[in-house]
Amino acid sequence: MGNLPAERITPTFPFNVCGVDFIGPLLVKPVAQRKITARKMYVSIFVCFVTKPVHFELVTDLTSEAFIACLKRCFARRGKSSIVYSDNATNFVGAQSELKRLSDMLKKPDENVSAYLASEEIKWKFSPPRSPNFGGLYEAGVKSFKYHRHP
Repeated sequence: MGNLPAERITPTFPFNVCGVDFIGPLLVKPVAQRKITARKMYVSIFVCFVTKPVHFELVTDLTSEAFIACLKRCFARRGKSSIVYSDNATNFVGAQSELKRLSDMLKKPDENVSAYLASEEIKWKFSPPRSPNFGGLYEAGVKSFKYHRHP
């Protein structure tokens, strides 16, 4: 077995380096209302690469906007990540390009603001296409979630 990457063994605070994946679709029906049909929902799983805790977020659809909102909720709860790993799903690629465009737009006006944003920028690393074995930690979280959910 080869050596683990430095991101996985360097001590840091939880969720500083994490992996993200989607689970679903799941059919969710509000309990309090009878006549409403079930809706498709998704669960986003965040797994810390160093300390291995898991964070779940409910997502309404697979758009980049919904994922960015999910990412903001996770960062508000767990702290901002410096490196995020994911597979090559289209919503992840769209979210990464949208965050990059926003960061580039904000970097132009002021040197102090741009220096701060450059130091706080999130690095997004994608797994190679068709290789789920690269995301072993978050794929194991997906497997655990599917095992423990109600049928």
